[in-house]
Amino acid sequence: MKKLLATLLCATTMTLSVAACGSAESSSTQKDEGTASTQSAENSQSTDGFKIGFTDNYNGNSYHQAMEKYMTEAADKLKADGQIGELTIVEANQDAATQISQIEDFIMQEYDLIVVDPCSTSSLNSAVQEACDAGIPVLIINDGPIDLENDLLYQLNFDFVDLAETLTRNVCEKIGGSGSIIELRGTAGTTCDTEMHQGVLNALADYPDVEIVAEIYTDWTGSKAQSELNSVLPTLSQVDGLVTQGGDAYAAVQAFVSAGYEDIPVIAGDNRGSFLKWWANEAPEGYDTISGACNPWDGAIAMYIAVDILNGENVANVMNCPFGYVKADNVSEYADMADDDVAATTYEWDVIKSDIESGK
Repeated sequence: MKKLLATLLCATTMTLSVAACGSAESSSTQKDEGTASTQSAENSQSTDGFKIGFTDNYNGNSYHQAMEKYMTEAADKLKADGQIGELTIVEANQDAATQISQIEDFIMQEYDLIVVDPCSTSSLNSAVQEACDAGIPVLIINDGPIDLENDLLYQLNFDFVDLAETLTRNVCEKIGGSGSIIELRGTAGTTCDTEMHQGVLNALADYPDVEIVAEIYTDWTGSKAQSELNSVLPTLSQVDGLVTQGGDAYAAVQAFVSAGYEDIPVIAGDNRGSFLKWWANEAPEGYDTISGACNPWDGAIAMYIAVDILNGENVANVMNCPFGYVKADNVSEYADMADDDVAATTYEWDVIKSDIESGK
């Protein structure tokens, strides 16, 4: 059955209804921007088992940090069972050339499977094809899909269009179908940003009286969002709502407060602890919105899928990862989250097999 928890990045756990993963044994992970470096769990004395490499396109926000945390925790459990021998995590810092080099390093070092959170939909194709040609399966997660098909290429996708459309429709409804909203975007050129923006546009097509009065790129970080909003808000006569892709919802709250807004606009939350805790404890009475985000536990899901691929299990080449949403009727459950928590949903391995690996 599905387990619902929320997990602190420092591995403190609490029970939630739209949850995160529990703590695991500690591990030491060496990270390098150019070449792959290996990591061994403290609780594993053997190098037997599969060698898995992960290149993350970015590590500069709480979501990616949580995703890597959950991946490492899952890998530690699998190492303890002897199913994984090594997990290597490297970051590309949003640079396609660096990520290509990292994939090629994994190929040269004969890793059994490569997990990629891509910084481009097409720039990595040749490197991924090279891995497949070498008989190494590649699993794309989080910011995919990439524009390539291969029997050894597996893609665990979020439907970013659906997420953004759901959040935007909720905001439009809660402001009465008319008004001005701000769209906080992520990093220009990424699949995630492009698709979430499309979701916003899809929703607004049904709300012709809702206008985007500012479109701001934040790289999914609170500090940049607040700085940009502090500059933009004084130039706008009225803002009724705000949609965000994640990582900056509470920064938007702070910016509106700094700008002197007595009534905080309807902000679509991002499942970060900072926003959920504010909503549960400090928001005006009756404040009604929705919070939703990609599930950072996809890092852990990737480890279980990787082992199943390498063990010859029947795994679909294209899979979908579910989202989690928080609404007014259950936000009180998140009142004690730490600011850097990301609400997430965990799954038992058999559910991953039946509900995700099947490609349904």
